[in-house]
Amino acid sequence: MRQISINRRSNRILYNVTICVEALIYAGWLDFMRKNHIPKIFSTGCFSGYKICRMLDENTDAYTVAIQYFADSIDEFEKYQREFAPTLQKEYLAEFGESAPAFRTVLHAIEEGEVNGSSETYPN
Repeated sequence: MRQISINRRSNRILYNVTICVEALIYAGWLDFMRKNHIPKIFSTGCFSGYKICRMLDENTDAYTVAIQYFADSIDEFEKYQREFAPTLQKEYLAEFGESAPAFRTVLHAIEEGEVNGSSETYPN
């Protein structure tokens, strides 16, 4: 059986932003996110990591993308929401308007795990 490293005391916050991006602007949108928006989010000091995911098997008119940002605590996330989110969201809307609308959810990670060679075995 494979070994899984498990952190059962995770307090990280997952800020999930799901975006429906028109196919015609997808490349420019992704470039903007990588070079402009995500670096600004990280410059706040409130997040420790992120992932960009795109839904599989979609039509070619639009793509659904989820960007997941990881905050190490609820305090860090609330600081982001209070001090930085309104301005960054306004900038995003000014750039893309209704061509790439976003839906946001916030989750508390209660357990995290990853496969490696030297840890606890995950119970069956």
